[in-house]
Amino acid sequence: MRVNTDWLKQYTEIPYTPEELSNRLTEIGLEATIVDESANLPDSVIIAIVATVDKHPRADRLSVCKVNTGEREYTVVCGAPNVTAGQRVPLALPGAVLPGGQEIKATTIRGVFSEGMLCAEDELKLSDDHSGIMVLDESAPIGMPLREFLQKNDVSLEIELTPNRPDCASQIGIAREISLLTGSQLILPPVNLPEGNVPTSNEVAVVIEDAEACPRYAARLIRQVQVGPSPQWLVRRLNSVGLRSINNVVDAANFVLMETGHPLHTFDLAQVKEQKIVVRRARAGEKVMTLDGMERSLTPEILLICDAVRPVAIAGIMGLANSEITDRTTDVLIESAYFNPKVIRRGARFLGLQTDASYRFERGADIEGVIYALNRVAQIITEVAGGEVCRGIVDNYPGVSAPRRVQVNYRKIDELIGMEFDRTWLVDLFRELGCKTERITAEGVSLEVPSWRPDLEREVDFCEEAVRIYGMSRVPSAKKLSIQLRGAVDERYDRIESLRSRMMAFGFDEIYTNSLISAEKSHLNFDGYQPIALQNPLSIDLSHLRTALFPGMLQAVKNNINHRRLNLRLFELGFVQLRDAASETGAQEKLHLGAVVCGETGERHWSRLMRQSDLFVVKGLIEGLLKNMRLALPTWNPIERPECKILLKTEIAGRVLAYLGEFNPTFLRELVDIEVPVFFLEMDVDLLLEQPVGPVKFRELPIFPAVQRDISIVLDARVPVADVVAKIQSSGGEYLREVLFYDLYTGKNIDKSKKSLTFNLVFWALERTLTDAEIDKAMTRIHQVLNEEFQARLR
Repeated sequence: MRVNTDWLKQYTEIPYTPEELSNRLTEIGLEATIVDESANLPDSVIIAIVATVDKHPRADRLSVCKVNTGEREYTVVCGAPNVTAGQRVPLALPGAVLPGGQEIKATTIRGVFSEGMLCAEDELKLSDDHSGIMVLDESAPIGMPLREFLQKNDVSLEIELTPNRPDCASQIGIAREISLLTGSQLILPPVNLPEGNVPTSNEVAVVIEDAEACPRYAARLIRQVQVGPSPQWLVRRLNSVGLRSINNVVDAANFVLMETGHPLHTFDLAQVKEQKIVVRRARAGEKVMTLDGMERSLTPEILLICDAVRPVAIAGIMGLANSEITDRTTDVLIESAYFNPKVIRRGARFLGLQTDASYRFERGADIEGVIYALNRVAQIITEVAGGEVCRGIVDNYPGVSAPRRVQVNYRKIDELIGMEFDRTWLVDLFRELGCKTERITAEGVSLEVPSWRPDLEREVDFCEEAVRIYGMSRVPSAKKLSIQLRGAVDERYDRIESLRSRMMAFGFDEIYTNSLISAEKSHLNFDGYQPIALQNPLSIDLSHLRTALFPGMLQAVKNNINHRRLNLRLFELGFVQLRDAASETGAQEKLHLGAVVCGETGERHWSRLMRQSDLFVVKGLIEGLLKNMRLALPTWNPIERPECKILLKTEIAGRVLAYLGEFNPTFLRELVDIEVPVFFLEMDVDLLLEQPVGPVKFRELPIFPAVQRDISIVLDARVPVADVVAKIQSSGGEYLREVLFYDLYTGKNIDKSKKSLTFNLVFWALERTLTDAEIDKAMTRIHQVLNEEFQARLR
């Protein structure tokens, strides 16, 4: 966004040079750079005053001017229609080479000797204006090189605004910031608007069909205007900020846009059917022709300004060709509105249009500045184009917004910034920001925030304002560093970090994958979670929030395999998002742990054969994590899903804690083109952290020998091994310490519906050596229980 120093002086005093102003604005967060358009002007283009203007004796369209530079008087033949005596103008002396390469020479024109040239702005490459010679302010010193004068008095600055500062997207907004720095008064242009007797409400109707997208729409009507070229002062103002002149009515609207930061639009009332404005959403497939001559297809996300029959503008972005101001326009309808920033942002992005209006609306215009901007543009139109302003305003404002209020504590500012601020200075600053002080105490102040500062929402925002205006460079550096711990230790954070450390100790590498995925992959999860679509997706592949970690992790596996990294142990701790109607926001976020393994496990070594990854790697992983947290080992239940060759789940209190399994080869090929087996774990960390950590238990090391027995049984193949282990442990007595399942056999000599399981049982006691009779008794009890529960027989 561009501002002009000469223009800024209309609103506040500026005691800085352009370079100093640029630096000061940058220091307070408004990055400014000088646009030096006068850099290529030669010193032989100087400021002169026109002493006399006489008609050329041999050419009706030429004038003979006497111009004075303070040192001498020159005779110059000029063809500009606007030259008059008393003007201060740029004079290019003989020998000057203009920025376009034109060399000025003394020459005879139609019998009159001419000693130079009076220049238009386009001839000096200051703008595109060639309507007449450039007329300077009366303060321009006669005899000074034009370049030097412009660098001191008429410099443009390019301002890089952060998205949270829409209030600075205008001349007045930047002037307000300058007044904060200098303490000088901010002068807003007064509005003196004579009105006729005909009420605007009798002539124009405004209907808002979508009040959420358009909370406020106001209109004024001016009749009998004369559309034509703009006066030189208006053209110069617009050129100084990079805008070209169109006509006096449109230029007036653009001037007020740049002055106040509030976009406006002007319609030819004769082209507005039934003199009615309707604000509505576009219909699917609706097409319009915008002012740039492009036909555009619309969607219901786009907001339209319509008359009683058809669209006449894309709200907050661009007008349409069917209602633009032309030389034939006599009655002008002026729009001043507030549009929802999200709606304008989505519409501008969909259409690929970035305009001066959308730039401001999508950041958040001032809803309470609607009327001032409307009256201001009406005043300027009558000044430059004449006409009669109809009485009153049509102001459709269905839901008046309440002002924001913030309580600021002085001590909080001192603590955050690290120094003590004068309380009176703080209160004065907040008032200069535009805030109303409702209640002032020794501890703080209650503020009503101005409507033009949407970024001031919290106490900390006012802390930032204080240090921004005071100056970060003036805040003293700390002489010592002290860290004060406040509140309780975040146990959740510590447990998550412990989980992360344990995963790395198990030999897994942590990765981070994108939380945005395509619509197709967003449905991939095992819990039936419904995905959340983004309102403004960056691309079709990043249009939804993920509901599980494994789709992104599989892409990471694919990327590693493409780089010949075939033996992988990867994990991710990340959030997944799902729809939740019971939530206040309609969405819920969960922390998940994902892990994938493929290829060989461990490192290659000459002394052993490498083991291929399998389901038991991830099964052992989660069991190791639970053991580390002193939680009971899980029971796994098989389920069927088309994505998986094997899929198991475990639950806690009826809620799924984790899934583990092996992906279906077909699924892997179709999703990410992987040809190797991949095993995975996906765990609900939030549910895991809800479980109380078990107590730490210590026991003596045994000094008496342990007794080991093996047991082999044949039972139904459908019986889970975990159920058998649980029964052995519960029936083995107090001296049974360990149960290790180490062999599974099916095949020859075993019924096809059966399987053979072999376990190693370890018995020992702390106080004595166990006898064979005690062990035999325990084994008999185990045999009996297994037979009763599973019809198991000894093999």
